[in-house]
Formats: sequence, structure tokens, C-alpha cells
Amino acid sequence: MTDGTKTHVLVLMGGMSSEHDVSIMSGYKVVAALDRDRYQVTPVTISRTGEWQFPDAAPVSVYDAMPKVRALAVDCVFLALHGEYGEDGRMQGFLDVLDLPYTSSGCAASALAMDKMRSKAVAASQGICVAGHVALGRDAWAASADAIIATVEKDLGYPCVVKPGKLGSSVGVHIPGDREALRAAVGRAAAVDEDVLIEEFVRGPEVTCSVLEAEPGGAIRPLPVTEIRPKEGAYFDYHCKYTPGATDEITPAELDDKMTGRVQEAAAHVHQILGCGIWSRSDFIIDARGPVWLEVNTIPGLTETSLFPQAAAAAGISYPELLGIFVQAALKQHRRRKD
Repeated sequence: MTDGTKTHVLVLMGGMSSEHDVSIMSGYKVVAALDRDRYQVTPVTISRTGEWQFPDAAPVSVYDAMPKVRALAVDCVFLALHGEYGEDGRMQGFLDVLDLPYTSSGCAASALAMDKMRSKAVAASQGICVAGHVALGRDAWAASADAIIATVEKDLGYPCVVKPGKLGSSVGVHIPGDREALRAAVGRAAAVDEDVLIEEFVRGPEVTCSVLEAEPGGAIRPLPVTEIRPKEGAYFDYHCKYTPGATDEITPAELDDKMTGRVQEAAAHVHQILGCGIWSRSDFIIDARGPVWLEVNTIPGLTETSLFPQAAAAAGISYPELLGIFVQAALKQHRRRKD
């Protein structure tokens, strides 16, 4: 603590991922809302090319940034980074080496959660209902596209959902309705990620459930469920996520108590079995099987109107209070890892 009374929080935003702009929005909201009576706040933006921008200074390389971080005597890093190089375990591992607390899941859980194929396999092995899927690598597609298409047509049918294996914010997601559209969609996904996931198209209400693991005793607490109703698209794509008015987000979701409980139980279970920490948010579609798990986000959007803060507000937790909970949980998590 630089002045002996306030915790010094460095807020990292931007980054080298396709979600750079979304991260900037999250980061500035965090900077504005952190309680200045408790926290000294330093915003740092990572450029699309990896340079670190400190306040009132020229951008520097990551190598030159580290002495600056050390000189600032940072107590905690608030990660407002989304996607690759921020949410996928690489930044978490880097901060572990630097022995700095941070406000997200650890390195291993972050990497696993970002990997849609492998997190789905782990979740399914532990009894979580997941969408039927075909997983493939870029090289396999290049060598056996026709055979893969035949498998998709046999096992999943049309429409299906094509998504890159490790991107977020619905970047690169397509819903092809026939063979040629499938071929094009997989080609586009393979161009941005070495792994591609092709899933069955699950029909039903889309919901998301935020999970908080930051309370005394270490209990995993699912927050109220949110139902997502896109008004300007067939699914909750990038446009619907970040365009005001494009989606109705209803918290608490209009589900009966039994279904709400099933969604919350599944979200908490996924958080636990993947080894997530502090907070996460799982996405589902509800069909005749019940909640069908799609993926988990370990650093979801963090504007006041983002889904996780909405759920927290419905649980009686204000946005500034939520950010403080994250910082305190990060410090506690760091102490626990060192014990």
C-alpha cells in the first residue's frame, strides 16, 4: 500500500485480442467506479500490439513496463482484459511469476475455461449436459473437410453452430444452414483459431448465470439468472451483446423456481469443477433436456449494464461494492496460494 492506508489497484485493459474495444469499455468503468476512499487506482492500457500505456507517459514494451509496475508498488491487478492474452491464462501466469494478486481465476482454470473443446469435455465428464458437437483442428479440416462435413450432417444436422475454439464475445460465430455455408463458416473460424467447434443448434430460451466465490467461508454463490432475448438477430452475437437496445436482458429470468435452481446448480458446479476462482458466468440454452451448458466466461464484461453486474445488482450488490469484493477476494486468494 503506497500511502499506508489505501490499496493500490492497477487496472489492466485493452490487450491484443479481438475484444480490445470491449475491454477498454470495461476498464474505464472499473476505474471510474472503484472507491477512492479505499483504493488508489492506476489505469494501464495494453495496445493491440502489446505496448503498455501508463498515465501521462509514452507507451513502452512489456519489458520496460515491469520496472514501472514495481516502482508503483501495486497491491493488486484488476484484470479488465477479455479474450486472448488476458482471459486465457497467459496474463494470469505472468502475474503469478511477478507474485502479484489479480482479480480472476488462476492460470490453469483460465486456460481451461477459454478452451471451449476441453472445458466442454471436462464438464460433460462430470454430468453437465452439453450440446452435441464435433471438435476439429485446422489441420484436420484441411485434410478431411468432406469427411467432417459428413459427420456433422449425420450427427448434428442443420442448422448448426460454428465457433472458434478459444475466442469470446461471439467473435467468429456462424450458424450455417447447409453444406456450403458450413464449409465457409468453418473456413472463417479456422482462419482465426487453430481449433474449431461445431455444435448442435439448441432451440430454447438463452440464459446466463453469474457465480461469485468471494464470501466468508469460500462458498460458491450463484447469483440470479438472466434471460437473454435478442431483438435484432437470431442469437446473442457481438452486435446484440454490445449495441444498446439490441437485446432484452431480464434479471431475474422468467423461469420457475425448479428450472432456476437447475441453472444455478449447473453454473456453480461448472465453476467448481473447472477450478474457477472469485467469479465466473456460465451460458446455457434451455430445451427439453433442461439447461444445456455452452461455455463459461472467467472475465465477463464489466460495464454497469453488463450481465454480471446486472445479476449482482439483483442480489443487492452495487457496482462499486462488487468491484471492491473482487479486489478483496484477489488479495485473499493470493495469500491462500502462498500459504
